[in-house]
Amino acid sequence: MSKRLVEHGKINASSFLEVTSELADFIMQEKYGDEYENYIFRDEAGSYNYTEEGQEIFNTYLGEVETYLNSAGIYHEGDDEWINIV
Repeated sequence: MSKRLVEHGKINASSFLEVTSELADFIMQEKYGDEYENYIFRDEAGSYNYTEEGQEIFNTYLGEVETYLNSAGIYHEGDDEWINIV
């Protein structure tokens, strides 16, 4: 039996991280448009990373996305806030 992504407002932690990260990056790209390229770089392995300033911006959006999902009753497994509302 496969595990559901969301059950009773609780999402498994890895899926929560993936979704919130993708949403935060999407918001950042939409907000900064062509300037988004100034906040990322490609490392030796070919992976994209954020600059120091880009990481700070991303972290801000990530926090906002998490707050929004939490306000909608969606938490990740192991989140203490979930325990407090059950």
